[in-house]
Amino acid sequence: MDTITADSRWQMLYKVGGVTTVASEIVLILSIAVYPFWPYLPGHETTENILLLLQDKPLAGLIGLDLLLVVGNILGIFLFLALYAALKPANESVALIALALGLAAAVWIIPARPIMELFAISDLYAGAATEAAQSHYLAAAETLLALFDGTGWFMNTLFGGFSLLISSILMLRSHVFSKATAYVGIVTNTAVVLFFIPGIGLILLFLSLPGYMIWYVQLARTFFRMGTAVDKQE
Repeated sequence: MDTITADSRWQMLYKVGGVTTVASEIVLILSIAVYPFWPYLPGHETTENILLLLQDKPLAGLIGLDLLLVVGNILGIFLFLALYAALKPANESVALIALALGLAAAVWIIPARPIMELFAISDLYAGAATEAAQSHYLAAAETLLALFDGTGWFMNTLFGGFSLLISSILMLRSHVFSKATAYVGIVTNTAVVLFFIPGIGLILLFLSLPGYMIWYVQLARTFFRMGTAVDKQE
C-alpha cells in the first residue's frame, strides 16, 4: 500500500473520517479511564440514587448513563460514511449494505439511551413536594432505565458490529486499506457481533476494546493518506 489513489469527490469525507477516528480513539480511551470512578449505573444502582447523583454530580451521572457511548455513536455516523466512500470501489453494493446497517445502529441508540429525559426527571424529583409525586417520578425513571439493556441497545450493538465487520471483510478486496487493518477489524468486530452469547458476551465486548484502539489508529492513518493523495493528484 505504498501508493493510494482516491476519488477527489470524497476528499472532504476522507479527512472527516480521519478526524472522526481520532476523536473516537479519544472517546474510547476516556471511557476506559473514567470507568473505575464513574461506572455504568443502570442495573447497578437504585433508581433513586441515580436521580440524586444526576443532581449532585451531573457529569458523573451522565457518564454513568453512557453519555460517552452516545458521543461515540454520533461520531460513528461519519465513520460509516467515510468507510462507504473508501470501500465502494471494491464493491459498492456491499459497502452500501454496511452503511445502511451502520446508520440504523446510530438510530437505535436514541431510544436505548434516554439520558436527557432522565436528567429532566431528576430535576422534577428533586423539586417534588410530596411522596406521591416522588413515587410518580421514580416509576417514570425506572421505565426509562429499563430501556438501557433493551431492544434498542441490542440492535445498536448488533447492527453496528455487523456494519463494521462487513466493511472489514471488504477491506480485503480494497487497494487502500492494508491487510493488517482488515484483519484487526474482522477479529474485533466478530467479537462484537457475538456479544449475545450467554456467559461470554460481555467479556467479548470488553475484549474488543483493545482491538478498536488499534483499529482506529489504522483507519485514521489511511483516511488521512487518502485525503492527502487527492491533494497530490490535483
